[in-house]
Amino acid sequence: MKRNIMVVSLMLAMSSTAVAANTCDSITEINALYRSVAEKKATDIQIKRLQQEVGVVADGKWGRMSEAAYTALLKRCDSYSYPTDVVQIGNATITDFVSEKTVFEQLSVPVCTNQRLPIYGQVQAPKDPGAVIGGAIAGGVIGKIVTDNDGGAAVGALIGGAIANENQQNNTVTKVIGYENKTVCKDSYVDMPAKTEKGYAYSTIQFEVDGVSYTLEFKKR
Repeated sequence: MKRNIMVVSLMLAMSSTAVAANTCDSITEINALYRSVAEKKATDIQIKRLQQEVGVVADGKWGRMSEAAYTALLKRCDSYSYPTDVVQIGNATITDFVSEKTVFEQLSVPVCTNQRLPIYGQVQAPKDPGAVIGGAIAGGVIGKIVTDNDGGAAVGALIGGAIANENQQNNTVTKVIGYENKTVCKDSYVDMPAKTEKGYAYSTIQFEVDGVSYTLEFKKR
């Protein structure tokens, strides 16, 4: 019974490794799809295809779950290694393994939002009644001094008030005169997959001693 369980477990492990290997073999293409998604250039079909590759529901809407699945796939593929060179020395077999890691670069991506922005303009400043009264008083005083009678003071008051009122007509202030809907964009820097690099990971040596098979892992200097 235990032997059957071990066999089934081994088959499952081999199956999952094969699936990981097949997916990671396409990591360059997957990264290219992700780049187009991040740059907002991907079509719905491309988004669905990428979602299928990373193992989430292919609904054509790239969100947090899809992003997390892509990140997890990269970690699996970065840790996955596969055999390349095999050398036979006597009864020992030496196998070199390589890994393929994704290299990122920072890229500027525009992020745009629709905003309601104020429109500023010059409008007439509110009138100050105190200024008109002050002008009238000053005009009355000057008129009385010049004419030395109350009639002159009255005329001066009228003239002074009129001048003060006219001066206020030229006073303006900056205020919001309306609003407009505008698309505002700013650059956001994100990590983008740039390329994949293959590199040596480790080696194994397989040999037999007294009919018993051994496998040791080591790294070449």
